[in-house]
Amino acid sequence: MQQFRNVLVGVDLSHADRICTTELSAPAQYAVERAIWLGRLVKAQVTFFAALDVSPQTEDLLAEDFEHVSRDIRDAAEEVLAELVSRAKQDGVAAQSAFTFGKPWREIIRRVISNQHDLVVVSTRDLGAASRLLFGSTAMKLLRKCPCPVWVTKPAPEPDVANILVPSDLTDVAAHALDVAVSAGQLMNARLHVLHAAEFEFEHRVWLTGVPQERLESYRKETRSQSERELQEQLAATDYRTLTHGVQIQVVDGPADQVILQTIEEQHIDLLVMGTAARTGFPGLLIGNTAERLLPELSCSILAVKPADFVCPVSVD
Repeated sequence: MQQFRNVLVGVDLSHADRICTTELSAPAQYAVERAIWLGRLVKAQVTFFAALDVSPQTEDLLAEDFEHVSRDIRDAAEEVLAELVSRAKQDGVAAQSAFTFGKPWREIIRRVISNQHDLVVVSTRDLGAASRLLFGSTAMKLLRKCPCPVWVTKPAPEPDVANILVPSDLTDVAAHALDVAVSAGQLMNARLHVLHAAEFEFEHRVWLTGVPQERLESYRKETRSQSERELQEQLAATDYRTLTHGVQIQVVDGPADQVILQTIEEQHIDLLVMGTAARTGFPGLLIGNTAERLLPELSCSILAVKPADFVCPVSVD
C-alpha cells in the first residue's frame, strides 16, 4: 500500500430516502478514516469524491424548480466534502474534493481515468448487527470494472488490522496482490496469511481407471509441495521479512471460495487482498468465478487488484 500516492475516496452521501445527507453513515465514516490514515502514512494525495444519481423519477418530482434544488443539493454536498478535506489537512494529509451528478460507480471510474488515481476507497452499506460484508451496487461495480485497486472497507471493532489474507492461484496478478498485501502488513503491523487452494477436479475420472489410491495420494502430496514451493518463490520477490508478525503459508485441499471463507473465519482475518481477472470476451464485466462466489459471503474488508492487461469498459467521454 506504500505504492499508492493518489487516492480517491468515494463518499456515499445518500441515505434511506434522502438524496443527500450531511451525516455520513458509520461505514462511510470508516472509509474516510482509513483513507486519511493511509494518506498520512504514505504521504498520498487524497480526493474526497461524491456523485449523486438523480433518477428520471426524481427529476419529475423536482421538475418545477429542478435547477434551484440541484444547486442546493450541490451546495450541501460540497459543504460535507469540504469538512472532510479540512479533517484530512488537520492530520497533515494533502486533500481536495470534487462533486458531480451521475451514477457513482461510473463517475468514480471516469475520475480515476482522468486523474490517474491509483487506489479507490469505498464503504460497504450499513450492516447493523449483520456479520457479513454487505456490498452496495457501487462497490460491486467498482470491483468488477475499476481499472485501479479498490479497497472496500468494513468497520472493525478494533482500529488496527491484525490479520491479512492473500489467496494465490500462482498467477502474475496473485503475485501482485501478494506484494500489495506485504505492504499492507507493514503499514498495519499485521500478520500475513498466504493461501493456496489445491483442487483435484479430475480425480473422480482417474479413480474410474483403477489407479491405486497410493499413487493418487502421492500425486496430491507432490502437487501440494510444488504449490508451496511456488508460493515461497512469489513471497521471495517481496520484502516480507520486514513483517513484524511474520507470514503463515497454507496449501489446503478444496474449492478456492470455500477454502478462503474457512480461513477467514478460523484465522480471524480482517483484510482480504486478492487479484481479480476479467472473463474472456467481456472486458471488465466480471471478476472471475472464485471472486463472484466469494464476495456475497465475506465478513471482512477486501482490497482487490486487477491484472496488468485488464481492460476497463468505461471511457471518459
